[in-house]
Amino acid sequence: MSCLITTIALATAVLASASAQSHQLYVLNSPSNVKIGQSSVPLRATELADVVSSTFGFSVPHGEKTWSNIMMADPFSLPEAVVVLEIPGSKNPGFDLNEVDHRDLVLDEPLNEVFATVEHRMKERLANKEYSIMHGSLTNVEFLKNQVFHPNFKLNPSIKPQLIDSYDEKYAVFFNEVYHLHQLGQGVKESGLKNNVPDFHWFQLQGIKALTAVNGENSEETIDGQKVLNEAISTLVQSYNEIYNNEVLIIAITNNAKESHRNKRELSGVEMDLNVAEPISNDFPVIFNLILWFVVIFVFSLLAIALSIAQMDPGRDSIIYRMTSNRMKKEN
Repeated sequence: MSCLITTIALATAVLASASAQSHQLYVLNSPSNVKIGQSSVPLRATELADVVSSTFGFSVPHGEKTWSNIMMADPFSLPEAVVVLEIPGSKNPGFDLNEVDHRDLVLDEPLNEVFATVEHRMKERLANKEYSIMHGSLTNVEFLKNQVFHPNFKLNPSIKPQLIDSYDEKYAVFFNEVYHLHQLGQGVKESGLKNNVPDFHWFQLQGIKALTAVNGENSEETIDGQKVLNEAISTLVQSYNEIYNNEVLIIAITNNAKESHRNKRELSGVEMDLNVAEPISNDFPVIFNLILWFVVIFVFSLLAIALSIAQMDPGRDSIIYRMTSNRMKKEN
């Protein structure tokens, strides 16, 4: 009994830890031809690469198992860009946007692997086309210099939370990141990225995590800084919508300040408790009907052959007929 109680306690601790360290996925903007259904089932990181690939119209290994909640209303009018904002250190972002969808994200694969998978598929399928792929942190000056936007790196002191009266070096990461977000919003409009070829942009926002590390998660400075960050993200979303004519899927991935360092055994236990049924492929009815009617035709054919053989008249050439005839009896 004590062993059972211990097992239950350990399972509860693992689930509580997973819940505390869970990631959240927000769909901030979705094109009109991308329909996202409502569901309480979490999305796995291993499925996220297939979701992005399907949005671009790429075929994926898991087919309809990718994510049954996303549907393409018009396969001939696909989104021209997918933008991912990775925001560590933000537990309750409270986006001041009309998000299309919000759900838990089970991090069963590093997010860098998700980007690498989509990048590989784009390079493989769009080898002879001019597409745009970006992946990096907005706090990385070299990354920003080498990208198409070319923002100006001079700090704008007017962009800051109200409760932070003066510029402090310990807030430099947050200040620069918010300013670069505004610069990206302006740079998107002037970049001329729209060329009817899919683009994939993945930005890492480290500013709110740095702000939380200095002031604490529930401090007024952090909460006020979150509002400023939301305004910058809203500006970026509007800029992407303008350049891509609203044909852009924008999602944000957030998590709390504590990084997830769960082992595979813990992840497996959490995933088993989800009790998520595997969706049935659209090919199942076709395969089932083929097998069913083959068996039916085979059985009836075998029955007909058996009845025909049973009722067959052997004629006078049969040894049975010859052995039972009156002539054979007289000779014997």
